[in-house]
Amino acid sequence: MEKEAAELLVRTAALEAVREFEKSQKKNSKAKVYQNARMLMENYNRICRSVQEGVSELSDVDDGESLEELSAEDIYINSIIKSKLRSIVMIAHIDKCLGLLEEEMNQKETPEKYLAFRYYYLDGMTPESIAEILGSCSERTVWRWVSELTGILSIYLFGADAIILD
Repeated sequence: MEKEAAELLVRTAALEAVREFEKSQKKNSKAKVYQNARMLMENYNRICRSVQEGVSELSDVDDGESLEELSAEDIYINSIIKSKLRSIVMIAHIDKCLGLLEEEMNQKETPEKYLAFRYYYLDGMTPESIAEILGSCSERTVWRWVSELTGILSIYLFGADAIILD
């Protein structure tokens, strides 16, 4: 009888540990999606600049003679070109999602939330200066709006992967 009770106790503890682990994984996944959206927005201007000004073709490099010897299969060159293409796709996706976010805020009659978000991420303004420009909110409100819209943007950016079902 003692052996059965011990086995039941071990099974129960193991099930509870698995539940806690799964709960922790869901929470971590949700936080990761939010963090990825935040990182994309914090680096959006850098990514755009990299695409616009980065070297991505052999003709962009001054020393074309030595590069002519490289084959089209050169891994390094291809990785740079692929990176640029991924960046272009991501910029287009972010731009589309920003349009959807702006439209949503306009429909909710809260365009100031989107302005605060845009001023913070795209114009690099501080929450204090955003609050001064908008005039109808505090610095703390700006932080709250930016956080709220980053969460909404993460759903636009990552779709169903951004929604973790409990």
